[in-house]
Amino acid sequence: MALIKFILATAVASMVLSLSNGEDTVGKPTIQQSPSFSMIYTGEQVTLTCKVKEQSSDWKFYWYKTSEKSKHLNSDTSKSTYTINSAQVSDSGTYMCRVQKGNSSISPEVNHDLTVKSPPEPKISQTSGWDRVFPGEKVTLKCEIPDKSRDWKYVWLLNNNPVAGSGDTLNISPINQGQGGDYTCQTELQNRPKTQKLSPSFKLIVYAGKPTLRQGQNPAFSVIYPGEQVTLTCEVQEQSSDWKYHWYKIPDKSNHLNSDTTKSSYTINSVQVSDGGTYVCRVIRGENFQHEVNHQLTVKSPPQPNIIQTSGWDRVFPGEKVILKCEIPDKHMDWKYMWLLNNIPVVGSGDTLNISSINHNYHGNFTCQTELQNRPMTQVKSPSFTLTVYAGNPTLLLGKTPSYNVFYTGEQVTLTCEVQEQSSDWKFYWYKTSEKLNPLNSDSSKSSYTINAVQVSDNGTYVCQVKRGENFQHEKKNDITVKGPPEPKVNQKSGWERVFPGEKVTLKCEIPDKSTDWNYVWFLNNNPVAGSGDTLTISSINQGQGGHYTCQTELQNRPKTQVKSSSFTLTVYAGKPTLLLGQEPAYSVIYTGEQVTLTCKVQEQSSGWKYHWYNITDKSKHLNSDTTKSNYTINAAQPSDDGTYVCRVIRGENDFQHEVNRNLTVKNPPQPKVSLTSGWDTLFTEEEMTVKCEVSDTSGERWKKTWFKDSQQIFSHAHVNMTGNRLSILSAKQSDAGSYTCLTELEKRPKSEATSTTFSLAVHARAHTVLTLETSWTDIMSVDTLTLKCEVQDETYGWNYTWYKDGVFEVSTNEERYSVKATEETFESEYKCRGNRTERPLYSSFSEGFRANKLVLKRKILLAFSGCVVCSIILLIIGCIVLRVTRKPEKKEAVKEDLFISMTNSKTETTSPLQEYLKENGPPVDKGEHNESTASAAMDEIKDAVVDVDVLPAKNTGGFTSFQVEKSAGNGLKSEEHDESAALLKK
Repeated sequence: MALIKFILATAVASMVLSLSNGEDTVGKPTIQQSPSFSMIYTGEQVTLTCKVKEQSSDWKFYWYKTSEKSKHLNSDTSKSTYTINSAQVSDSGTYMCRVQKGNSSISPEVNHDLTVKSPPEPKISQTSGWDRVFPGEKVTLKCEIPDKSRDWKYVWLLNNNPVAGSGDTLNISPINQGQGGDYTCQTELQNRPKTQKLSPSFKLIVYAGKPTLRQGQNPAFSVIYPGEQVTLTCEVQEQSSDWKYHWYKIPDKSNHLNSDTTKSSYTINSVQVSDGGTYVCRVIRGENFQHEVNHQLTVKSPPQPNIIQTSGWDRVFPGEKVILKCEIPDKHMDWKYMWLLNNIPVVGSGDTLNISSINHNYHGNFTCQTELQNRPMTQVKSPSFTLTVYAGNPTLLLGKTPSYNVFYTGEQVTLTCEVQEQSSDWKFYWYKTSEKLNPLNSDSSKSSYTINAVQVSDNGTYVCQVKRGENFQHEKKNDITVKGPPEPKVNQKSGWERVFPGEKVTLKCEIPDKSTDWNYVWFLNNNPVAGSGDTLTISSINQGQGGHYTCQTELQNRPKTQVKSSSFTLTVYAGKPTLLLGQEPAYSVIYTGEQVTLTCKVQEQSSGWKYHWYNITDKSKHLNSDTTKSNYTINAAQPSDDGTYVCRVIRGENDFQHEVNRNLTVKNPPQPKVSLTSGWDTLFTEEEMTVKCEVSDTSGERWKKTWFKDSQQIFSHAHVNMTGNRLSILSAKQSDAGSYTCLTELEKRPKSEATSTTFSLAVHARAHTVLTLETSWTDIMSVDTLTLKCEVQDETYGWNYTWYKDGVFEVSTNEERYSVKATEETFESEYKCRGNRTERPLYSSFSEGFRANKLVLKRKILLAFSGCVVCSIILLIIGCIVLRVTRKPEKKEAVKEDLFISMTNSKTETTSPLQEYLKENGPPVDKGEHNESTASAAMDEIKDAVVDVDVLPAKNTGGFTSFQVEKSAGNGLKSEEHDESAALLKK
């Protein structure tokens, strides 16, 4: 180690010298330690100070540990101290300090040894007592540490709680159970808290009380017999040691019996009866702690055996079983037994002598001798036991009491059976010969068998069987005859078991045996009532006589033959019968043709009634033929069946009767009535109307209603609505006209059906409206306004007129004509009209729509054709003139005449282009026009054939150019041409 230190020091010096580069050397410093303890304990703070003689602020201090010289320990080299805040064992070693001033050379090293150890661990040792002690003992504990030279402080703790102690020693005297637990001691150097150390725990067990002494005996016989050896033992049950054992015999406790107190046992080699008694075992340890326990030692003379009979008797019959047992008071010992008969040994099984089938040879005196196994001093002989054995089977004497030859049910009979020989413990079993499986008597110790109340089933032969032991028995027979007295029965000779006050009832008590002289007693609810022998007559019963009737019969001089009949319950109601009248079905009103049943029921439970039904107007003869039935049915009720009905109930000899009334209401089904609730019975199309169907019935019944029109059932649809009892026509049509009725019927009662009176509805079509154009269609292009005319084709009423343009109200006026401006917009619009008034009918139907642009179009087409015709004529004339001029004179006139004449006068030969067009297509007419006069006027203008055409000056009419062609008189078109043109105009 020194060599290593030297090498390290040399290396450090060389390094320092090489760094100094020949600078000046510094003097060697000294090291001081604070605190200056020779040993520092882990956790303490220690400071090393490097001191130099010359005071200067330029010093640098370098601290190293010799084991690690490569790097100095301190980070701040300006400080001369190096502090270890919490020293550890690893901090032990040699520390080296070097100083340097400025750039001078580093000083030689100086070393200081630092020793760091963990604080020594204390340990608890027991200097007195034991770690398992009992209350009252003394215990001394000591806290020991390896470092004997230090001035240590000691703190004692029990279960981590401080306890008072004297330095390193803790004395507990006397101890108690609360002082048991884990003891520790804590050591600490004075003024050095980091040296504190806690010892391992020392567990001190303090038992709850005195030691438990478990005493014993060997051998462990409950009784020790004289001459035997016995050892008494005594042990402390709790885990402990160092006990001393002292044995005493009460009452002398001054000197202990045993010489060696370290042994827990005490032996008596040959006990005597005088050794019996109570022995004390006292255990002692320490200076003054002791405890003791007693042990009872029983020493007796060997017990004397005694013979007892466990099975059989001392007087027996051949074949019986006898078991003798040799008993001694000590039941716990293993005894050997020897049996003797008249002092001659006989074979036995231990303490028992079993003779399964005895005979006369076993008659005599028995003894037994006992001895404990392996204990020869215990042999003892019993007193003798005398056994008597008879020569044959027992003699049985049978009898019966009373000694009647015949017994009646209910009487008592006792059968007796006795054994003539002197003997005991017999069991007597009585059987009937027909049933020998189970004995009749429950107590077999009694020789008699009593039947307290004999029954007929008890008749027969009875066997008395005597038994004792397991298999010995003997028997004898005895006969008895038993008859049951006849049982009376209460019968009702007249009346019923449920009656009403005033009715007659006769009861009779009957028994099958007519030859015997019987006495009769009558009871009502177990109370005697007066009767005449076997008959009880109640001529006019009242409610107090209702209840349970019985009759009791009894044979003379044989009181136990008394027999009571079963009860006969006679119910007497409080008053007249309660009649419950009903009706099926239970409708408040029965309608003609329905079936109805009147019911009559006696509310009280009873029978035998006859039912008579009457109409209250005639009670001389009942209506029903079958009086056993309580109902009366009318299959098809009529109004004549309406009225009050009487139900009379009758029964008994004196025609006991009662009656009650019930009303029956029979009516014809109510006829429903159809009435108008809103609207009119005469409607115009599109008007509304509501009718309702009413039934004059206040019963609250729900009537089903069905609607008919002209005898055909109708249902709700688009404009007809049926809700409840109402029928509504929302927008009348002419097809809705007709005769309306409603049919009413109660649910599930088809006979209640009825049809209402007829409600007639008339529906008229609204007056037809026609819109016409009064302005000539040929003048449409030449006028400023158009005149429309609205005509309602019904002169019955005075009308005003309403005009509509494109479906929107335009104006209302009392004039039938309406003028509109002839504009492009007017020609494109559609016009309609209708009549209206302040009374029904409020308005007529709408006219068909009228649009002027259709006529304008037709007019333009016509003008175009007309222009073409005119141009053709002009061209033709010009051509003719040219031909006339250019041709030869002789030819020119002839050609010109012929041509001109044919073109101007021959209408039948040559048709103008305009006529051909009109013939094929007709004049343009608006589809909405229905004014025939307008169409005829147009046709009149077209009829002209060849006309003189004068082109009038053009007229400006809103952008249209109008031409007027003046017609000349002439023949019209053919009739068929006129018809075709008219047809085209209508289209």
